[in-house]
Amino acid sequence: MTKLSQAVTSYRICAQAEGRSTRTIEWITSSVRYFVDFLGDDRDVTIITTNDIRAFIISLQQRTKYAHHPYCKPQGAMLSPLSIETYFRGLRAFFGFLKREEFINKNPMEKVKIPKVPQKLVPTFSIEEIEKLLSKPNKHKREGYRDYVIMMLLLDTGARVSEVANLKMPDVDLESGYLRVMGKGNKERPIPFGRKVAKALLKYRVQYRPEPIGTDNFFLTSDGRTLTVNRIEKMVRHFGNRADISRCYCHKFRHTSAVLYLRNGGDPFTLQKKLGHSSLQMTRHYCNLADSDVRAQHLRVGVVDKLRI
Repeated sequence: MTKLSQAVTSYRICAQAEGRSTRTIEWITSSVRYFVDFLGDDRDVTIITTNDIRAFIISLQQRTKYAHHPYCKPQGAMLSPLSIETYFRGLRAFFGFLKREEFINKNPMEKVKIPKVPQKLVPTFSIEEIEKLLSKPNKHKREGYRDYVIMMLLLDTGARVSEVANLKMPDVDLESGYLRVMGKGNKERPIPFGRKVAKALLKYRVQYRPEPIGTDNFFLTSDGRTLTVNRIEKMVRHFGNRADISRCYCHKFRHTSAVLYLRNGGDPFTLQKKLGHSSLQMTRHYCNLADSDVRAQHLRVGVVDKLRI
C-alpha cells in the first residue's frame, strides 16, 4: 500500500531527479496538498476513484479564497474557476506520474473533464500607456537606462520576466539579433529582437552595465550583482504607478507583445514558437483579442461609415 503522503514525496524526488523546474514542482505538490487534506494522507492511492476526484472539485467550488491558508486571511469571495482549473491540472499531472511509475494500474483522472473556465480577454497596454511607461526611467543614469532596456526587451520579445532575468552574456547575440532563453520545462528556444532593441542592448552592455561581481548575468544591479525577478517586477510596478497605469505588471508586457505582433501581421504559428507555448491554446486567446482590436479599429475608420450616403 502506498499512502498519498508517501506518493507526494515520491513525486517530488522523481521530479527533481528529472530536472523539473522548482516552480512546476511546487505548483503540482501544492495542488495535491489540497487533495491530501480532503481525503487524508493515509489514503491508499490504489483505491482512489473518479468520484473521489469529482467530490474534491465540488469541495473547491464551495471553498472561499485563502481558506486554511497559513499566511492569508480567508475572504468572502469563492475560489475562482481559474484557480480550480489550476488545481485540477496539477492533480492530473500528479496522477499521470503515479500511473507512469506504476503506483496505480488505472488513472482515475482519465474520465474527469476539466472544469470550464469563463473566457476573458487578456489585459494589454495601450500604445499611449507603453509610451508613458518608457518615458519614465531616467535614461541618463545606469539604473534608469537598464530599466528602459528591460521594458523594451519584454515588449519586443514577449519573453517571460524570469527568462529575461536569467539571461547570461552569451545568451544575447547582438549580431544575429537573437536571445537564447531557458523557458518552462527547461526548454531552450531562440527569440528574435528588433534593431531598436539591439541598439539599446549594445549601449547598455558597453556604456551602462557595471562590472559584475560573481555573476555572468546580462542585467545587473547598480553594484554589479544579479538582478532578480522580484527586483524587475518591483521596478515595473514603480514605473506603472508613476505613469498612473492600473495593473502594471511584467506579464502584461508579454500579452501586449503577442497582440501587437498579430495586429502588425504576424502569424499564430510563429508567435507560438516565439512565446514557447507547447500548444496553440493560449495563442488563440491572443488571436481573439487581436480580432476584437480589428473590429474596434474598423468602427473608428470604416470605409463605408465615412461616406456621406
